[in-house]
Amino acid sequence: MKKDKIEFYDLEQSKTEFLFESDAEKVALKEAAKPKRPKVYKKIIRNSVVLSVLLVCAFVGFNSSQSNKLFKLNASLISNSSNNKQTEEKMNEASEKLETINENNKKYEIIINKANPITEAELKNYEQVEVLDNAITGVKIEKETYKNYLKLKENLLQRGYFINIRNGFRSFSESEEIYNSYKNTYGEDYAEKYVAKPGVSEHNTGMAFDFIITQDKTSLKTNYQSDEYRYLENIAYLYGFIIRYPKGKESVTGYEYEPWHLRYVGEELAKYLTKNNLTLEEYYETKE
Repeated sequence: MKKDKIEFYDLEQSKTEFLFESDAEKVALKEAAKPKRPKVYKKIIRNSVVLSVLLVCAFVGFNSSQSNKLFKLNASLISNSSNNKQTEEKMNEASEKLETINENNKKYEIIINKANPITEAELKNYEQVEVLDNAITGVKIEKETYKNYLKLKENLLQRGYFINIRNGFRSFSESEEIYNSYKNTYGEDYAEKYVAKPGVSEHNTGMAFDFIITQDKTSLKTNYQSDEYRYLENIAYLYGFIIRYPKGKESVTGYEYEPWHLRYVGEELAKYLTKNNLTLEEYYETKE
């Protein structure tokens, strides 16, 4: 018996429709044979979802980064603020050999050291004001000193350098606390030799302060070999400031080198001392 020839059809061909009896089946088959492609609106929704996820991830990552920076800055501020009263100039053995200065009555040119202390009564001549827009809150310095500090700060800002004051005015009672702290920790002999008692620290007048200078607004660390520090060192005298305890002068000042310690002495004297590479001790020695 001769077998009927069976013909196989490609499902994508229109001939397929002859294999089915109902129009519904033919339509269903045609739909099934079409490539599975998402409709346009589905593409839009899918792409929108993907884009939204990416944006959310980027936003969270950015906020996380900013939060970490802010956290680190706040932590630094808290750390520095809590230690604000615990930083003191360190005297050396040469402080025992300093001489008393007879001509030592000018308000801003006054010399203050172990041989030339200032009395608490004399502090009424120095008005203290709060330092605003400072990384560390609650810092005060002498009024005239502050006015010139703001001019110095503006000069630095124009070059992209940020300066902040870490330690400014220190009362007699605060100096006493620091002295006693060292005395209790290291003994009276050590404290007497190396720690400034009330009236011996320049901070007691508010004309001296310890500063931080950086190119990163969020940083509270100074690189003393950096361009910003060198620049400040070279222009400070224009605003009446000197690096009070310079390197190489330890045996003259009676203090260790402190690159962070600025002292206001007035523009005229600051210019003279800087141009002649003199400390206040040397200046008064040459006058007597």
